[in-house]
Amino acid sequence: MIKNGLYSLHAKSRDGVADDVGGVLIFRDGQIHGGDAYVYYTGSYECSGGSWKGKMTSNEHTPTDRPMVARVQYIGFFGTYNDAGAKVDAMALVGEQGIRYDAVLRLQVAG
Repeated sequence: MIKNGLYSLHAKSRDGVADDVGGVLIFRDGQIHGGDAYVYYTGSYECSGGSWKGKMTSNEHTPTDRPMVARVQYIGFFGTYNDAGAKVDAMALVGEQGIRYDAVLRLQVAG
């Protein structure tokens, strides 16, 4: 099981069409909450035996001029985890364009 707690997030676009993404996520019993200076995230996840998958929605709370921003983005992901954090392969749907990300999450505070 992924530990409940506060995680740092760093995601890099695989094809370079979007900005790198950073922020924080709170994992709590299958639920995800978090954000950065421009968006907030809500979602859910399932995990077992070192693998996990889930989905999140990214909603803009502060307008930005980032090139690949949409007010709402839908993100699906899968990956692996251990006691220190997780790695993720994610696909964000931005309008009608799909953007693939590689993301690393590091546990900052267990809770």
